[in-house]
This record gives sequence, structure tokens and C-alpha cells, in this order.
Amino acid sequence: MLQKRGLRLLAALACCALLCACDSLVADGNIEDLLRAPRPSERQNAVQTALNAYLGESLQLKYPRGGGEPDPVIFADLDGDGDEEAAVLYTAPSKGRNVHLSVLEWAEEGWSVAYEVMGLSTEVAEVELAELFEGSVQLCVGYANANLTDKYLEIYDYRDVTIYSACRQPYDAYRIAALTGDGLQLAVACTTTEPGASVLQIFTPDGRSMAARQTAVLDERIERCTGIYPTVCGAMYGLVVDGVTTQGAAAQFFRWQDEAFHPCTDDSEEQALLFSQRPKTLAALTPRDLAGSGEVLAAEAGASVPTLHAARRFYPVDWVDHLSGRPLRRYGVYDEQYGYFLRLPEGWRGQISITAQSDSDWQIRDERGRLLCAVRIDDRAAANGVYVEAARLPEKKLLLNFGEACLPGQISLIRDGVLVLE
Repeated sequence: MLQKRGLRLLAALACCALLCACDSLVADGNIEDLLRAPRPSERQNAVQTALNAYLGESLQLKYPRGGGEPDPVIFADLDGDGDEEAAVLYTAPSKGRNVHLSVLEWAEEGWSVAYEVMGLSTEVAEVELAELFEGSVQLCVGYANANLTDKYLEIYDYRDVTIYSACRQPYDAYRIAALTGDGLQLAVACTTTEPGASVLQIFTPDGRSMAARQTAVLDERIERCTGIYPTVCGAMYGLVVDGVTTQGAAAQFFRWQDEAFHPCTDDSEEQALLFSQRPKTLAALTPRDLAGSGEVLAAEAGASVPTLHAARRFYPVDWVDHLSGRPLRRYGVYDEQYGYFLRLPEGWRGQISITAQSDSDWQIRDERGRLLCAVRIDDRAAANGVYVEAARLPEKKLLLNFGEACLPGQISLIRDGVLVLE
């Protein structure tokens, strides 16, 4: 008994010591890094030790908030010589508040700092590597202020033991991709100094820098851009620019034609600019490639369908591609609470009603009140073959039960059209 009490006492003391250590980290403002920073590798530790020795003080690594590279120490062959360099994003007491970037080279005696530059702001929004210039990869860093409202993109080209700036641009959203199928290009969407004015800019590689090739004005209703999505429709290339509006959110379509991106318009509505709208609260309904074909669709969401259990949970949604002459549409219902889209037959549009029996059960019925489809959200498998599993949700399963009024072809379309949105 005494031995057990002693073990309990030791465990309690260990917990207290751990809590005290966490309190110390919170006091030093490092708890965020503690929670999301993975254990560094031996090579990362060696790089950090060398950089600390060079600085003569302890640095703080600056972890990107997003992007393709999650670590503040990035290993890549930046100058194309066949050996990897280490690029480090950090702050240090003597360097001020802005993030700094250092590139370290490896030699027999270890890592050594080759070059360093000061970044454009205090935080790192995103980082990625891209081979924009032949023979080497470039480091693309999105800097930002603390709340990510002001962002600045800088593309670094490391050569001849020197860091050069290949592009420096304020941005709301950017995308590096083969926008027109002919090599990588850079698309940047940003708000200008004029109120309510946002622009889309296209940059292409020119020697060892990125040259501005086009500037297009976005629809004046888009107040701030949140994403850029390259898309294809047959042989046609385009871009979908997603953004925030006064009414909610919207995606505007651009078509590549005559060596430039042009806003898609509707001739039947006096050249009205085409874009898809949705409530701002439906953050998961961003443009996406539903079929994995490269064709990006944007969501048009209608007013919520109220039920006895939820006033704002179910939304009718159309996924639309405005690049083609006859826009492709996929119709269905979005369940905001559980984050999935249930595709429905086009012929059901305006002909169905939605009812919810509980938080986890809801039904679709036709105008005559006949059951078409019953949906159940459960953490258990389908019981007795009445319900069939259609998708896996976080910690739950999406189960479907089809009524006699639902035809075989409609059943297949619904089961194959479930989309879980992240």
C-alpha cells in the first residue's frame, strides 16, 4: 500500500512539474509554438545550432500558418548545384520584430550561414517551393501581420551565394500553377488602395525574375479575395477567383482567350459578370474539383431550409462551371452541421421537402409526401440492411435509406454523389 501511495505521489509531482513548465512557456509567449511545433530532426537541430552561433543569440523559429511547407527549416537544392541548402525563417532579439530568412550551406565542417535577408512582416502566412526558373527551385514566402489581414508575397531566387528577390507583391491570395498549360505562372489577387477595388495580376518568368503580363479588375462587389483556382473545361483554361462580398461570398470566373484572362459574362444579361454566390458563413463551400478532372466548380447556395430542429443547417446548393457555354450544374443539399454535400437528381429541384426527425435523422419527401431518401448520422454501422453506409464523417458515418418512390438510377446518383467537405 505504501509503495502504491509513493508511486501516486511521484506521478502527481511529475504532473505539477509539467504544468509549471507549461506555465513558464505561456509566460514567455511560446505556447503556440509548443502546441504545433513537431520535434525537430537531428539535421534541423544542427542547422539551428549553427545559426544561433552565427547570431550570437537564441533565435525563435517562425512556423508558417499554411502553405505547402509546414516547417520553418526548409531543405532544398535552391541553387541547382546538386546539394541541398537549408532555408530558415526566424526572429531574433537583435533583429527586430520582422521575420528574417537565412540560407545555410553544408560543408565538411558543418552548416554555415551563406546569406540572410529581412522579411516583409512579423509573421509567416505560407511557404512553398516552386521551380519557376529552369535548373533550381525558388522559395515563395507569404508574410503577414499578426491577424493575417495584410499579406506580402516574396519569391526568393538563391544563386551565387546570394538571395535575390524575383518578385515582391502585396496579396490577398496567390497561386503558382500551369495556368494555361504552358509552364508555371503566378496569379495574384489583391485589394488596391482604392476602396472596393480588387485586381487579378498574372506574372510569368522572365530571365531570373517574374514579369507582370496582365492586370484585370475584379467585380467591384468582391471586397477581398480568399483563393485562386486554375480550371479547365475541355480545351479551355480558366481561373476561379473566390472572395468576400457585402452579401456573403462569391466566386468569379475568368476565361483564357487571346493570350489573356477575361471575365466570363452573360450576353443575355447585358454583359453581366458571372459569379457564384453563397452565404459567408458557409466557409466549406469553396470552389473545388469535384470529379478530379481539373474542372473547378463554384457553389451557389440558396436560403437555408428550416426544420423543427434547425433553422440554419440545410442549404440547397448548385455547383457551377461558367467556362462552358452551357454551364455544368450539380444540384443537391449541403448539411452545414456535419459538413457534407448530398447530390440529388436535377428533376427534384423545387419538388421536394426536407424534414428533420432529430439532430441525426432527416428525410427528403416528394410533393405527395412519399419518402425518397432518409439520412442518418451515426457512429455505428448500418443495421439490418435498412440503411447503407455512403460516407465516413469525422467520428461519424453517413447512412442512407431509400424509399420506394426513389428510382434505381436516382439511388445510384445519390450514393455516388456524396461529398464530404473539409
